[in-house]
Amino acid sequence: VTRTVLDLLIKTCSEDLRGLRNKALLLLAYDSMRRRSELVSLRLSDIDWLPNQTCSILLRKSKTDQQGSGKWIHLTTETTLALNQWISESKIIDGHLLRAINPSGEIASSLCESTIPRIYKSLAKRAHLSVEAISGISGHSMRVGGAQDLLSLGASLPQIMAKGGWS
Repeated sequence: VTRTVLDLLIKTCSEDLRGLRNKALLLLAYDSMRRRSELVSLRLSDIDWLPNQTCSILLRKSKTDQQGSGKWIHLTTETTLALNQWISESKIIDGHLLRAINPSGEIASSLCESTIPRIYKSLAKRAHLSVEAISGISGHSMRVGGAQDLLSLGASLPQIMAKGGWS
């Protein structure tokens, strides 16, 4: 999912809670280039709100940081605004950042990582992407698309590896 496709997916997000959560998820996944397990483990206390209308998230543990040394990842203004809107409208005050929303609109305490690719594919269907494009979308699509976009912008392989947490 490159930025062009990401923009199409974002356009399908409604202004209700599910749409706000999906927009925040899309932007967070693309901007941070984090794995599904890393995204669902993020907590509200892992956000450092900065005065310039951006924020950083603390990745406490990852596949390439098994000791849990942690890493701060700076996010764009666009992602920060989407996260802030999701948090504000959902009225969550602690615990996990990304959460499931049941059909009645009740917000769960967390989001299962297996739900993430289903959300991506559902949004891709609503964006009228081709069947081939939809079938190619996976939980890693934001990481790969983000890496491809960085490469096309002239980032070096070590820069892309550092951003995406690849060793």
